[in-house]
Amino acid sequence: MASTPYDPPAGISGILDALDAGIVLLDEQALIRDWNAWMERSSDLPSPTMVGRNLFEALPELKGTRLHSAVRDVLDAGVPSVLSHTLNPTLFPLHGNDGSRLLHNVVLRPLPVGQGYHCLIQVNDITASVKRERILREQRDARYRAIVDTAADAMVTTDTRGAIQWLNGAAARQFGYAADELIGESVRTLLAEGAPDWVALSEQEGEAERGPRVVELAGRRRDGSRVDLELSLARWRAEGRSFITGILRDVTERRRSREELQLNALAMRQLAEQTQATLDALPAYIAVLDREGRIVSVNRAWAEAGSASAFLGAGSAVGDNYLMACAGADGDADPLNLDQADAVIGGLQGLLHGGGAVSVEYEGPTEEKGGEPRWFRCQAAPMAAGPFGGAVVMHIDTTQIKSMEAALRKVVGQKSTLLREVNHRVKNSLQLVSSLLTLQTMSLTDEGAKAHFQDARSRIEAIARVHNRLYQTEQFQSIEFGSYLDELCNDLERASGGEATCHIELRAAAVDLSIDQAAPLGLVANELITNAIKHRGVGKAFVTVDLERAGNEAVLTVTDQGPGLPPDFDHRRSKSLGMRLITSLASQIEARVEPLPTERGAAFRVTVPLPAQPEPSALPRRAEVQ
Repeated sequence: MASTPYDPPAGISGILDALDAGIVLLDEQALIRDWNAWMERSSDLPSPTMVGRNLFEALPELKGTRLHSAVRDVLDAGVPSVLSHTLNPTLFPLHGNDGSRLLHNVVLRPLPVGQGYHCLIQVNDITASVKRERILREQRDARYRAIVDTAADAMVTTDTRGAIQWLNGAAARQFGYAADELIGESVRTLLAEGAPDWVALSEQEGEAERGPRVVELAGRRRDGSRVDLELSLARWRAEGRSFITGILRDVTERRRSREELQLNALAMRQLAEQTQATLDALPAYIAVLDREGRIVSVNRAWAEAGSASAFLGAGSAVGDNYLMACAGADGDADPLNLDQADAVIGGLQGLLHGGGAVSVEYEGPTEEKGGEPRWFRCQAAPMAAGPFGGAVVMHIDTTQIKSMEAALRKVVGQKSTLLREVNHRVKNSLQLVSSLLTLQTMSLTDEGAKAHFQDARSRIEAIARVHNRLYQTEQFQSIEFGSYLDELCNDLERASGGEATCHIELRAAAVDLSIDQAAPLGLVANELITNAIKHRGVGKAFVTVDLERAGNEAVLTVTDQGPGLPPDFDHRRSKSLGMRLITSLASQIEARVEPLPTERGAAFRVTVPLPAQPEPSALPRRAEVQ
């Protein structure tokens, strides 16, 4: 079938070039009719070299791919297609601004022409969304791993044959194995002879209408000793496979306590039932006080700590008066610090007589000479129920949290230094490129080539100024754009010959812009001011630059007193590199570029949307730009 010549409607090429997506138009022979600016930037293949060529001859690596067959489906039968990067890794060879591989989806649509079809290909950049999803997934997985791996109960995951696939640290410690020793082994290794079958139990749990049951069985440690366990099982699926996860809680001590409590009085049984989980499950040091402050029960951590531990009241046992132990009145316990002990004692006295909760943070003594101090938080709450009333006192060792906070502050400081060094090196590298362009310019005799080199150097220096600002500030996410404009105007005025050639008047408010906005807007300002100086006509150039904040927008206005713009001037259709660059950069930051009517010269206004600002009270104080 003969191909019908394609003549795009007037202005359609400019519209396609302005789109923030790749557009490729193929005729019936898969010849490229349009290759927009986005495709040029992302492929480094200019439109003049691509238009008129067969797509799969210009890009032979696409032959035989799913994209190739999808194009044939559109051209032969008018069947549209959507190709995602996850199912079709071989799409267009594209890259992002930093040179990295650009992740993209492709939409193919038929365009009826005569008796056949043309193919419109739309390429959408999804790199940022894929990276964001990956980061969110990694954060979610990290939180899950942190919660599971630090759980007090043993957790074991097997496949449906009972082979161990994963176990947490508590399981490795509970059974006396290293974590990697058990991977691939049968879960029967952890169960005593005669214990119910793991897989069969999981199938029963899946059929239960009331959810999983709790089963008690016997386990076997590495040394052969028996451990009584409480087992909860759950089946789940991932990536087409089934897995079984069991929570194995060591109930040996609980079973022994239960047997002993059956011989004790009813009051002791009630107390054990009310406080068992709190006393044994938490790693904190916990004691139950009666209304007079005497200790009636302690948890395992408290009992095993002994008097050498650093928490307030360590060494006191059941029957002792905890308030006296804190004060050191019995002569055996020395207070850590008089103010700390007084705070705990005063809070507990108020609590036992009807006051609210107590929370005190204090530093304990070193356990050995030259050791690091330990930090604790004492918390207490009333316990009106039960035969004793009184309160529950809990000492939490927060030393590790303090250490992590200090380490985090150190890491943040190191990262800040690294970011500052990165910006400094980027600025130096860009200045080196600018110097090389300057040296190359000096060797040129062609004035037109010199002008192009000077324009390129000016653009590179505009970007270098952004990184220089980031290097000099404590805020690496944003820069104060008014100060940046002041430096830019001074440099452009000097580079243009000083006061004899041009005069730039700057009126700039203090506006903070993110790095993603500052770099493109800095290039736009550089282009507008440079164009005003370059096209000043006869005589000295007078340029006015205004920067102000209007609501949630920053407004940049550049006005000159030159010969002005042609009557039919349209910056969106201009073929000059400068105006095309301005239009492209503005679209990157969703800015609006508008030529303004003026009696003399030319004026351009660039409006940039800004993110929502925090409340004024939360903003740091910052000096205004003079």
